[in-house]
Amino acid sequence: MKTNPNQGQALFQTLLDAFNQDWQTVIDLFTDDAFIEYPYAHTIGVPARLNKDNYRAHLQNILPQMPGIAFSNVRVYPLQQPYTYWAEVHGETTMPATGNLYRQDYVMFFTIAGNQFSRYREYWNPVAFLQASGQDTLTTPLLKS
Repeated sequence: MKTNPNQGQALFQTLLDAFNQDWQTVIDLFTDDAFIEYPYAHTIGVPARLNKDNYRAHLQNILPQMPGIAFSNVRVYPLQQPYTYWAEVHGETTMPATGNLYRQDYVMFFTIAGNQFSRYREYWNPVAFLQASGQDTLTTPLLKS
């Protein structure tokens, strides 16, 4: 089966746009059995691996903290394995609680099934989030139980 290398790029751009809409728009882009990974997030109280329900809770908490995040320098790289991609993107927003600028360079690895993400791994620097949110160390978990 031949894959369209632009399919991942289009879906990834849809995801970036969805982050500025609402959590439901984001969550609808993931298969029911999808898993989401944040390899460095455990250092600030976020589980490193989330199922779709956990991801929904995370989005409900985190998206209001990063409104209007602007993404730039978007690059998506299709791999030889079908439906599998690496991506890079820069994001910036002002954190409402502090007025601090949040800047992050993200690297993502993802697999798609149909027109949804089935696996999504996002690498980001937790220190940048802590600094922008006015925390030197984590005092409250980002993902509420």
